[in-house]
Amino acid sequence: GMGMMIVGGEDEGDATRSGHAGGVRAVVRAIGVNVSDLVEVLCGPSNAELFLKFGGGDASKEEEEDNGGDDTNNNEDEDGTNPENNIKNNHQDTNSATKAIINATQESGPLATLLLSCAYGLPLQTPSYAALTLGVDVEAPKPSHGGFAARCLTLGMRCLGRDLDMALECTPKYTGNDPENRVSSSNHTASNTDSNDASEHAKVGGVDEHRCPAETTGGYGNGSQIDAYYRCKFLLRYLAHLTKIGIVSSSAPFDGAAGPQSLLGLLQMMVESASLAARASGSESGAGNSERGRALGRAARILASLVLSTVPYAVKSRGGADDGDESRDGKGISSKDLMELVDALDNNVVGQGAQYSSEYEPGAGPMAVLLKGELDDVAPDGVAGEDGDEDDDEDDDEEEEDDGDRPAPCADTLQDLLRTVRKLISSSALQTTSPSTRFALLDDAPWDTLKMTAPSNESNEGMETEAANGINEEKVPMTYMEEQLLLDLMGGEEKRCKSIPYLLSLEGSQGSENDADLKCRSLHGIVFGRLNIFDAPPDADEDDDDDEGDDAETEANPNLESYVKTFSLADRFFLSDAVRDVLMCHRPMVSDAGADRSSAKEVAEQIWAISHLFRPPPTVESNDDASAEGSSEVCSKGIEYGIIETLMSLIVQCTAQGSGIPSSSPLQQHLYLSRVLLELTKLKPSLVPPAIVLAISGLFQDFLPSLTPTARENLGLWLAFHLTNTEYQWPKAYWDHWAPYAAVEPNSRGAFIATALRGMAALSSEGAVTVVNACLPPASPLVQSVFLDAVKNTEKMCIEEAEKDLVDRMWNSSEDTDFIRQHIISDELSESHGAAVLMDDSNMHHPSVWWRCRMAARAVLYPYVRDSKRTAALVKKAVKQHTNGNDAEANNMSDEDIDETEDLLTDVTDAIARFKSVMLAALAKDAETYQERVESENGAAKDDDQLLLAGEVSLMEVVSDILISVDSVDALPLIESFLKHEIVSGFGLTTWVLGEYADVKVAVPSNWWKFVSLAVQNCVTSTLKKLEKEKTDLGGGIGMIIDDSGVDDEDAKEAAVRRLDEVTKATVPILTYVVERACNIIASIPSETKKIPTVGANLIEGIKQLVRAAIFHLNSSLLESSSSLLTAQDLLNGLASMDANGEKLASICQSASASCEGEQGKKTLQSLSTSLEKIL
Repeated sequence: GMGMMIVGGEDEGDATRSGHAGGVRAVVRAIGVNVSDLVEVLCGPSNAELFLKFGGGDASKEEEEDNGGDDTNNNEDEDGTNPENNIKNNHQDTNSATKAIINATQESGPLATLLLSCAYGLPLQTPSYAALTLGVDVEAPKPSHGGFAARCLTLGMRCLGRDLDMALECTPKYTGNDPENRVSSSNHTASNTDSNDASEHAKVGGVDEHRCPAETTGGYGNGSQIDAYYRCKFLLRYLAHLTKIGIVSSSAPFDGAAGPQSLLGLLQMMVESASLAARASGSESGAGNSERGRALGRAARILASLVLSTVPYAVKSRGGADDGDESRDGKGISSKDLMELVDALDNNVVGQGAQYSSEYEPGAGPMAVLLKGELDDVAPDGVAGEDGDEDDDEDDDEEEEDDGDRPAPCADTLQDLLRTVRKLISSSALQTTSPSTRFALLDDAPWDTLKMTAPSNESNEGMETEAANGINEEKVPMTYMEEQLLLDLMGGEEKRCKSIPYLLSLEGSQGSENDADLKCRSLHGIVFGRLNIFDAPPDADEDDDDDEGDDAETEANPNLESYVKTFSLADRFFLSDAVRDVLMCHRPMVSDAGADRSSAKEVAEQIWAISHLFRPPPTVESNDDASAEGSSEVCSKGIEYGIIETLMSLIVQCTAQGSGIPSSSPLQQHLYLSRVLLELTKLKPSLVPPAIVLAISGLFQDFLPSLTPTARENLGLWLAFHLTNTEYQWPKAYWDHWAPYAAVEPNSRGAFIATALRGMAALSSEGAVTVVNACLPPASPLVQSVFLDAVKNTEKMCIEEAEKDLVDRMWNSSEDTDFIRQHIISDELSESHGAAVLMDDSNMHHPSVWWRCRMAARAVLYPYVRDSKRTAALVKKAVKQHTNGNDAEANNMSDEDIDETEDLLTDVTDAIARFKSVMLAALAKDAETYQERVESENGAAKDDDQLLLAGEVSLMEVVSDILISVDSVDALPLIESFLKHEIVSGFGLTTWVLGEYADVKVAVPSNWWKFVSLAVQNCVTSTLKKLEKEKTDLGGGIGMIIDDSGVDDEDAKEAAVRRLDEVTKATVPILTYVVERACNIIASIPSETKKIPTVGANLIEGIKQLVRAAIFHLNSSLLESSSSLLTAQDLLNGLASMDANGEKLASICQSASASCEGEQGKKTLQSLSTSLEKIL
């Protein structure tokens, strides 16, 4: 509501005009008017007592004043003295023997609490709340309600201290082994109680920041960390605005003492903490290889990001008021001081001097969305040579050119932030007439438009009577008249922040009262990759001849031309950053009471509101047409391309669907981003759809061969969702152009098309028939290559009489399962089947060895075989009807032939559980028969474990042949059911999916790791269930709950360690086998080109995803369920004890690289080695 009062009320067209007289935009003037009106209401004589109340009003209030040097003494003393005299950081020590628990929100008052919640929850309106802070502080009745700005700062610093600890995941160390023991090793029990309670109440009531369990525990379990990071980011921005107003001191440097600081001192303290953390992370003691060292490195980057995000808003202003008052110039921090901060972070934390290695580095980065190069795609007929050697040579030439002014094709946001801030500060220091960015939020100053009554003095004593009656009051620019305030992050004995003192003490005395546990497990949701889809802005130093082709392309689209030519790299960064901020802060949530907050539509509206935050480009500013000059359409012309570019870059980074890992960051939730983009399309139907089409065109032509398989899948699934919800509106020419790529394999563009079309079919009740009728052009070749070719195996699958009888017994009669089990192993079935097949007895992997289990599997999955054949027939009929223009008949035909009440997934999942004994009996009978024959002929039996593994692989081959045309939404739960019921082991599933015993050329699918992830998850859960069962098992499978109170054979820590040991023993063989098998496949691939083999890319990127998924399964099952008895370091140590840590797995890659003949294979294996060391 406060946000609407401050920014609402103006006409959109008028409010966004620049109003360049005096440098204040018209929208800023309108905000100033709204702030003035609101201040007048809040501070009126009859309203002040209601709106500006603060403090508890009890006897303990006096003891809470000036707590630890805070500016909290805001109440009138009993002797009537003015409390304004005490609203400064006078550092007086409290003399009270005991300290009352601080109720932070009550002490600051409801208005300050609400204002702070808005300041850190509404990222596009921070200047408005800074102006409101000034207005209320100046106009509040004195002395009863003075000191409003000081109260806001006190509450803000309490929130900042709490949120910094949460963002860095820093907690005080506890004594003893009991994790519930809350007594700090520093023996400051009373202070901790105060701090904990203050932090609890400093959460600023009225903000529903409740996350669902999936966001809290999903991904890296850092949902609360991500929220805290964004609150810190916006609170620091709010403090920067207050500094430019003059409320907060700006110039005093950090002197090494953890006391109250100016804003510059606070930022310097954070930079020093980041530098010390980075230094400790990579110290010679080897901390960089431990989980603690990695946590310190991540903490350094988070602090660097917070400081760099604040710097653009803190740079010293050069005036801005339209009254020519020079006394108001120069507020903020000087460019020289800010550049020193940037240099320190560049040299110690983020830049090349710090040897910063991005997690999004193409190829080697664990979170990379781009490969190191392009895939070795098979070129379709008619377009051969499109990606030939000429393109390779051009790419090599581009790599040789060192253009440091432009970011890499996909740099992470932290690197982009460093480059942007450095350029911005350099431009400010030179005081150039053309700033490096048009992003107006950096220097919008609505407080410059506020007015106040001129303070009384000797020269105007005669006017006091008239002024008192409201006659001829002299109005002057509003200024903060009190002494500038300092920022107390620590709060003395209150100990608001534990992380910064801990980091500052890293090179000092260890084991002091600043000891803390700093986990900082991930940068997930804080640092992102950046995918620059559209052309970079032109370089003034480049020749115009180089851009002739691009000019011809953009001239046909004025909006795209405007974006490319008028949005600088700095503009694009601030635009993307603002979009991410809005997506995070305005995401839809549900309160504890069940009330909805926000929606995808409202998020889309907030994103489009960013278009009002840009000034017109210089070419427009020089135009004499003032009315056209300031319109939002001109100021932000082409902004839709930047918004789409940002959303697309986030979509390709989303958590993979079907991975079983919920994302802890809304910015990496595929459905959320897809819905927002859909609402943007509806909001701006004439602007957004053309931008989407050109973005997809650019991605298809230039990026798809370089995208990782997961990024490509995310993009295809988004297109499926988007077209399904926009009535399949897509240019026919694109389908015609794309069709040849889907007809060849392997081809990354064809895989993208297939993912999109099959995704659309999965989202439709009529499946592929709807896609044929409503989406694709008549007689499109895509129908054959995407839908019909995928069901060839099932169409050709001939069911013999013995199998028909088995299907009838399972699905058409109510025959007892035990009778079916007896039938599958009977000699009668062997005779009817004619199983006497000649084969190589030494080959246990021949399909004829496992004919019973394969038959049983086909019978269990028969509904999918029948549905596949029926779908193929319906698609063929639909193509014929659609080609002849008679869509109605096709629709009627599909309604008649499809049973809408049939639920294949539920039916088959139930059948897998029901007929488990049948499949296992068939598997055992096949193995027994094979062993008897081998022993009778060779005299030596095969290893039972190896034989059983071969049977499981053969069974899974049948499953894959049937489910190849089934959407992964069904395929994954079906295979999970085979694992859950122990029909197939995790190792058997892994062996099958990596094709070790396949009799054809190995073609590992891009989603292979999802199946192995299921295997790992099943191993973890089944092992833990067995351990739980052992506690009550008295032998012979008899379970009983016994009273063991007082008899504890092993303490909780030992039990947790035992669980870890057993789980790692079960899962590590799978991970080790995956790495060894992948290295062998890559090393055996002949390298004929400089491009990356498709199977190699699938394996490398799949292993990255698999390792992260395995860590999630282990963390969620062991660490979170063990009441913090185990740490991440314990998990890494457990993997290391099984030779499965990053170093050991990387050594496997290096050994395979030595035997690899192809140069590209060696590079691929080296990238995998680097990634494993980074992840583990």
